[in-house]
Amino acid sequence: MLHWLQEIIAWITQHPQLAGLAVFLVALSESLAVVGLVVPGAAMMFGAGALIATGALDFWSTFWLAVLGAVLGDGLSYALGRRYHQQLRQMWPFRRHPAMLARGESFFREHGGKSVIIARFIGPVRPVLPVVAGMLDMPARRFFSVNLLSALAWAPAYLLPGMAFGASLAIAGEVAGRLALMLALLLALFWLLFGLARRLYRWLQPHAREWGERLLKASRKRPWSAWLVAGLFDPQRRASTALLVWLLLLLGGTWLFLGVLEDVLTDDPLVSAGYGLYQLLQGLRTPLADEIMVGLSALGDTSVILTVVASVMAYQLWRRQWHEVLYWLASLGFALIAVTVLKAGLQFPRPIDLYRGVENFSFPSGHATFAVVVYGYLAMLIAAHLPLRWHWLSYACGSILIGGIAFSRLYLGAHWLADVAAGFGLGTAWVALLAIARHYHLPTHLPTHLPAHSPEQNKRRSFAPGLVLVSLCSLALAGAWHITRSMDADLARYAIRHHQQNLSRREWLDGAWQQLPAYRIDLEGEQEQPLNIQLAGEITALRDRLLALGWQEPLPVTPRSAMYWFAPEAQLAALPVLPQIHNGHRESLLLVKHTGDHHLVLRLWSSTTRLMPGDIPLWLGTVANLRLQCLPLLCFPRTGKDYDTAQKALAGMLKALPQWQRQRKIDTEKGAAWQGRVLLMQSVNRS
Repeated sequence: MLHWLQEIIAWITQHPQLAGLAVFLVALSESLAVVGLVVPGAAMMFGAGALIATGALDFWSTFWLAVLGAVLGDGLSYALGRRYHQQLRQMWPFRRHPAMLARGESFFREHGGKSVIIARFIGPVRPVLPVVAGMLDMPARRFFSVNLLSALAWAPAYLLPGMAFGASLAIAGEVAGRLALMLALLLALFWLLFGLARRLYRWLQPHAREWGERLLKASRKRPWSAWLVAGLFDPQRRASTALLVWLLLLLGGTWLFLGVLEDVLTDDPLVSAGYGLYQLLQGLRTPLADEIMVGLSALGDTSVILTVVASVMAYQLWRRQWHEVLYWLASLGFALIAVTVLKAGLQFPRPIDLYRGVENFSFPSGHATFAVVVYGYLAMLIAAHLPLRWHWLSYACGSILIGGIAFSRLYLGAHWLADVAAGFGLGTAWVALLAIARHYHLPTHLPTHLPAHSPEQNKRRSFAPGLVLVSLCSLALAGAWHITRSMDADLARYAIRHHQQNLSRREWLDGAWQQLPAYRIDLEGEQEQPLNIQLAGEITALRDRLLALGWQEPLPVTPRSAMYWFAPEAQLAALPVLPQIHNGHRESLLLVKHTGDHHLVLRLWSSTTRLMPGDIPLWLGTVANLRLQCLPLLCFPRTGKDYDTAQKALAGMLKALPQWQRQRKIDTEKGAAWQGRVLLMQSVNRS
């Protein structure tokens, strides 16, 4: 995938005119009436910003093309409104969707001329507002002045975040391509969950009432179901729509859990898909991504879950909501009993052994189940005390938290795909059942007959901010404390486990060295950085020798030292050097040598091979040139491609010690950046 992206970037670099035309057309269509509702312009402009960060596009030309497209798109929409005025109401699609123009008119009358600027950043009214401005005869000079100002603000608002993300991917790509890919996947997952929750809620809300009325009408012909439908849906009650949605979630969650359970018991394709996903994610492991995923997984650990629930229960008791505590106890009790019984009864093994007793069984995922039950129920509780138009935000934030925890369990190899899917279905069904019961026994929606500012209304409305504050603070504090305390132990628990290979020293020298990886293991199929050094022995001996020859350990990458990358005139020798990943591990030795115009970098990683007798460690590494990579936002050291020259320079420095150098050659592709020469070295620790 990364190789495919690199080819796209290379093509764009060679055809900047076509790429610029694409940016112009995206900005134009994103601003056109109606068309902008279906064109994902924000995502595309974000991607253009990422391409600017990689150097594939020029910032200023892209910026002005985006501004020009946005101004022209809004201008055409404005001209359309001025030309047809009220006739637009009879044209498609406004004839079928009159609410589109009504929403735009209401927004324009409320905010006046500045609505053109505001609407540029608000999806639902963005492509309609210029048409409305033309319909309502906004003066052309005033419109185009505001239109230009809004475009000048809109273009950087979408390009700059993309540039920041592209720069972060470029930096992550220097460390490991799999890290860049994982960060992109994680961001895409969160963006998808957030957008899906919002769109799904906004789609269900207006349709649920219509479905309920149809269901109520159909149930009158079936007496056996009439009592259930009539009890759940009453057209006179506003809460009935929510009850119907929760019923659908109850049925969907139950169907998902039972379907996954059947697939696992019968060894259906879902199991094979789980094996494939496990192998794929294990191939994307990196130390930094491990730390991120361990942190996400910790948010679903028992100590964090119980702290959040206890804090929320204490707040509810303080607000005299006694019965709410019973629902929390029911949610936790069911999750604990159901997960324990299913694990003990089915006894499906995990991908790797992690725990003892019942917890070492896999199905269903306890983290996924508890995350859905606790954070899903909390999202429902917060939404119940928010205005209707903000309900989706609570569910979207809950979905991101639940999705992050579930994905972390898959990434860390703690569960199969079926385990997480079953936990998600089981938790969703239970939360839906609790929500239905709670609507009957603890109604939270405000009665319509209460005055707008009555004490009862003010009391209800003041509950939501306090609940959100308590939830976020308890989650942040408990999560930070638990992650800090358990990070090292969890990293060791979830670490990648490699099989050790033993060789004799003679076997290694006589040709077994050719069986070791010739390239740094990053993404499958990638052969970008050769491992042109193999070292047998203690790494400290080589380190001491090179330090005596003028090599040095580079400045480590920290939040403070990384600020040097943003210096106006960055000097390569003064910048921190990024670590790199081989086979899921950081290098054990990182040294640099700065001599005039030449900058060398040496990296060594531990291998899974040991030389016998003596249990001698074998190290794999690369020596290469270091160059300065400058992006629109920053400059940082990047590994160059002249591996043979760098290897020759290192061999020359060590030529006085025969035990250090022995060059061998393996076959490589013709024209490759590396000619296949490997420097075999044996260190002698003279302590």
